[in-house]
Amino acid sequence: MGIKVAITSDIRKRVNKVTKQYKTRQNRWVDATGSYFRNQIALGMTTSPATGKTYKRGNIEHVASSRGNPPRVDTGVLRTSIQYKRLRQGEGLVSTNVEYSERLEKKLDRFFMGKRSRAYQNTKIFGKMFAKNIGLK
Repeated sequence: MGIKVAITSDIRKRVNKVTKQYKTRQNRWVDATGSYFRNQIALGMTTSPATGKTYKRGNIEHVASSRGNPPRVDTGVLRTSIQYKRLRQGEGLVSTNVEYSERLEKKLDRFFMGKRSRAYQNTKIFGKMFAKNIGLK
C-alpha cells in the first residue's frame, strides 16, 4: 500500500490578487500623473512672465508671454479647457479642444503641454517618484 501526498497549487489565486493590486496601482499612477500634468500646465500659464508683446482688446491691455514660455492667461479659455480623463486601464489623456492651442505650442513656441514644456518635464519627474512610492517600476 504506500503513501500518497497530493500537491496542489494555489498560485492562480495569488496571481489574480497580485494582478488586481497591480491594476489598481497602475490606475492610481495614471490618474495622479495625469492630474498633476493638468495642474502643471495651468500653473505654467498663470505664472508665465509678462515679457512679450502688449495687445489691446477693447479697453483691456494684455501683455503676452515671450517665446519659450507658456502662454499667459488672457481670457482664461485655454487654461480652463485643459482636461484629464482616464481612457481605459492604465491609460489617460490630457487634452484641450481650443483651436489655437496647437498654434501657440508649435508655431509660436509657447510651450505649455508638449515635450518641450516645463509642465511635461516636471510631470516626468513626478511620475517616476510616484511610481516608486506605489511599487511600480
